[in-house]
Amino acid sequence: MRRDLIIGIVVSASLIAGLLLGFNDHPGKAKHGPAQTEEAIQIEMPTLPPEPPETQKVEDLPQEEDAVQVTFAPPSLVDIPTIVPDATFVQQIAPPPPPGLAQAKGIVTIPPIPPSGFGRGLGQIFDISQLDQIPVARLQQQPIYPYEMRRAGITGEVNIGFIVDVNGDVRDAYVINSTHREFEVPAVQAVSKWKFRPGRRGGRSVNTRMSVPIVFSFND
Repeated sequence: MRRDLIIGIVVSASLIAGLLLGFNDHPGKAKHGPAQTEEAIQIEMPTLPPEPPETQKVEDLPQEEDAVQVTFAPPSLVDIPTIVPDATFVQQIAPPPPPGLAQAKGIVTIPPIPPSGFGRGLGQIFDISQLDQIPVARLQQQPIYPYEMRRAGITGEVNIGFIVDVNGDVRDAYVINSTHREFEVPAVQAVSKWKFRPGRRGGRSVNTRMSVPIVFSFND
């Protein structure tokens, strides 16, 4: 038990004993004779047990792990630098094939028949031989040379068919034939942006059916 708790118990016991002595004297009875002396009540104090020594908390005690700390590094793979040869990223440009050989090999021929819907909604369409004045080009955009074909040194040609309407715009451009399919899309895209002075027949502008070869080469 703690010291302050024991002292509190002793003080409480003394107060209780004093109250009991006061209740023994009756107030209605007169006191006769010489005054009686109050006897002192001695209360023996209980022997206080010795306080136990203060115990240290477990966390305050030195731990064996704190005395000797052993750290283990996680296993790791050895970082070996990889050497990438330069040839992995460098592709040598092949020399251009002999003239005529690349064009004859792998040539693609498409029948010269306009696709379905060709000239729909334009009205009557004339050939060049039927005109009094043929269309004259005012703006011709150069096609974009495919990068892979240029790097490989491959040249080619695409024949494009189209219609020049009464406003001089190109309509319904399509591929008639080509040496390499890689050239077809840039050729059609370029011709579709061309502008003409429209052909004339009988003093008025008419729709004209035309075709033109688009040559992909390294010469200006």
